[in-house]
Amino acid sequence: MLPGVLQMAADLARRNLPFALVHLVRVKGSSPGKAGFLMLVTPGATAGTIGGGDAERQMITQARQALAEGCSRTVHYELSRKPGNLVRSLCGGTNEVFIEVFMPRPCLLLLGGGHVARAAAQLCALLDYPYAVVDDRPEFARAENFPGALEVVCSRPGPYLARAELPAFSHVIGLGYDAEFDLEGLIAALNRLGPAVSLGAIGSKAKYLQMTEIAHGRGVSPQAWERVKCPVGLGIGAQTPAEIAVAILADVVAGLPGRESQGWK
Repeated sequence: MLPGVLQMAADLARRNLPFALVHLVRVKGSSPGKAGFLMLVTPGATAGTIGGGDAERQMITQARQALAEGCSRTVHYELSRKPGNLVRSLCGGTNEVFIEVFMPRPCLLLLGGGHVARAAAQLCALLDYPYAVVDDRPEFARAENFPGALEVVCSRPGPYLARAELPAFSHVIGLGYDAEFDLEGLIAALNRLGPAVSLGAIGSKAKYLQMTEIAHGRGVSPQAWERVKCPVGLGIGAQTPAEIAVAILADVVAGLPGRESQGWK
């Protein structure tokens, strides 16, 4: 059973999907589960076991709460019917489980393949974040410039984002080679991708105000456009392409679930 659970975990990790591994790490006294038992929990399914019964049901609930919060946790419980006890059982022992949370990695769509995109791609490789690049300039939409990319596409962003199948993007970032290119991509992302996707663009506040006016004129509601952050990136005074890339990826990291930061704002 254990190899099957680990194989399922590896498959979910490759597919960039969330899951938790519930490790039964310590057992004292009588318990149907033994140290080393392992259970995999996703938002909609489970595999493996830590011994069954109410303890397992409660740990599935705990694992899904941990997934919702994006934080691993340790849980101690008694297998008794004492008032207020988390688990209802007659076994009498005590258990300790570690719920190890695996959240989807950020997946970035980089609008533009210029200097900032290449620097951002190098950081994505270091962070093990999947990414794709779209640019309508053949000399910049070159796969050899982005060796770790899911794909590098020579296209306008609108047609690209209209494709039937896309990577599971978490962030769409306009990198400023052309304001209209960024705007087209951001509007297409607002219309095509879900509400959980973060959107941003590099540029000045003046650029953002002009993009806002154009977006509203193209039918984007003020509420929807508020999702677009411009200028994107943490305020570190970035100037060079590499520094701008650091600011952008730091902003992405800060917004991950469970991080002690203000997140993507």
